[in-house]
Amino acid sequence: MSTSTKPTTWFKDFMGVGYRYHDVYMNVFPLFSDKMAAHRLWKKTVDWWPDVDIRMSFVEEGDDYWFILYGGSKYSGDNTGFVKKMPISENYKRFKEGYEKKAMLRFGIYKENTNPKKKDSDGVMKKFELEVLKKAKSVYTISFLKMSELDPGSVEYQCIQENRQ
Repeated sequence: MSTSTKPTTWFKDFMGVGYRYHDVYMNVFPLFSDKMAAHRLWKKTVDWWPDVDIRMSFVEEGDDYWFILYGGSKYSGDNTGFVKKMPISENYKRFKEGYEKKAMLRFGIYKENTNPKKKDSDGVMKKFELEVLKKAKSVYTISFLKMSELDPGSVEYQCIQENRQ
């Protein structure tokens, strides 16, 4: 990796993690409620990360997993990583089983639908709306780990210890 191996700041103020399976490569997207804030965060951080340096780890601990994402950039001077503890879901399991050694990283906007004209295929008003932003990065370094097997010196172990509530 061409940058610092450990992010200096862990960003955890996002809603969760989403998965999309319809594309050639599966998409993984941290979910935000504010489109402009997400766009600014992408521009400040992920936009500068070289694809080959992006690390995406999923660390399982009981019925939960830690989503850990980092890359860093020698150009922007920003070294932010992303971390969120999530319950293991069917979508997570589906991603884990079928991601084919590469995934597309994008940001998603998940918000309550306030437009009564937006309905699903059955004509029922959608309660929530998901928008996946167009900007994307390819992630080639994806790991699935168990908390009990982590090396205490690893970025993942240190991140989890720093970010436990």
